[in-house]
Amino acid sequence: MESKPFFLWIIGAGLITFGALIAGQARYDVLGATTTSFAIALLVSFIFILLGGLFWITVAGVIHK
Repeated sequence: MESKPFFLWIIGAGLITFGALIAGQARYDVLGATTTSFAIALLVSFIFILLGGLFWITVAGVIHK
Protein backbone atom coordinates (compact mmCIF):
# COMPACT_ATOMS: atom_id res chain seq x y z
CA MET A 1 0.00 0.00 0.00
CA GLU A 2 1.27 3.42 -0.91
CA SER A 3 1.82 6.06 1.72
CA LYS A 4 -0.02 8.79 -0.21
CA PRO A 5 -3.56 7.63 0.73
CA PHE A 6 -2.50 7.31 4.35
CA PHE A 7 -1.21 10.88 4.47
CA LEU A 8 -4.33 12.20 2.72
CA TRP A 9 -6.45 10.38 5.29
CA ILE A 10 -4.44 11.92 8.16
CA ILE A 11 -4.70 15.41 6.62
CA GLY A 12 -8.46 14.95 6.21
CA ALA A 13 -8.81 13.87 9.83
CA GLY A 14 -6.81 16.90 10.96
CA LEU A 15 -8.94 19.28 8.91
CA ILE A 16 -12.17 17.83 10.27
CA THR A 17 -10.78 18.00 13.81
CA PHE A 18 -9.77 21.65 13.42
CA GLY A 19 -13.13 22.50 11.88
CA ALA A 20 -14.95 20.84 14.75
CA LEU A 21 -12.74 22.61 17.30
CA ILE A 22 -13.46 26.01 15.75
CA ALA A 23 -17.18 25.34 15.46
CA GLY A 24 -17.34 24.02 19.02
CA GLN A 25 -15.64 27.06 20.49
CA ALA A 26 -17.42 29.70 18.37
CA ARG A 27 -19.78 31.67 20.60
CA TYR A 28 -21.60 34.84 19.76
CA ASP A 29 -21.96 36.07 23.35
CA VAL A 30 -18.20 36.34 24.01
CA LEU A 31 -16.91 39.80 24.81
CA GLY A 32 -15.55 41.43 21.66
CA ALA A 33 -17.21 39.05 19.20
CA THR A 34 -18.99 40.72 16.33
CA THR A 35 -21.49 39.27 13.94
CA THR A 36 -18.87 39.33 11.21
CA SER A 37 -16.20 37.54 13.25
CA PHE A 38 -18.71 34.91 14.36
CA ALA A 39 -19.83 34.31 10.77
CA ILE A 40 -16.23 34.08 9.57
CA ALA A 41 -15.40 31.54 12.29
CA LEU A 42 -18.36 29.38 11.28
CA LEU A 43 -17.48 29.73 7.59
CA VAL A 44 -13.86 28.72 8.19
CA SER A 45 -14.90 25.72 10.27
CA PHE A 46 -17.40 24.66 7.60
CA ILE A 47 -14.72 24.92 4.90
CA PHE A 48 -12.28 22.85 7.01
CA ILE A 49 -14.90 20.14 7.49
CA LEU A 50 -15.74 20.12 3.78
CA LEU A 51 -12.07 19.91 2.79
CA GLY A 52 -11.50 17.08 5.27
CA GLY A 53 -14.42 15.20 3.75
CA LEU A 54 -13.00 15.81 0.28
CA PHE A 55 -9.68 14.30 1.37
CA TRP A 56 -11.49 11.25 2.79
CA ILE A 57 -13.52 10.80 -0.42
CA THR A 58 -10.30 11.01 -2.41
CA VAL A 59 -8.72 8.29 -0.26
CA ALA A 60 -11.80 6.10 -0.69
CA GLY A 61 -11.56 6.52 -4.47
CA VAL A 62 -7.86 5.67 -4.51
CA ILE A 63 -8.31 2.60 -2.33
CA HIS A 64 -11.28 1.39 -4.36
CA LYS A 65 -9.23 1.18 -7.59
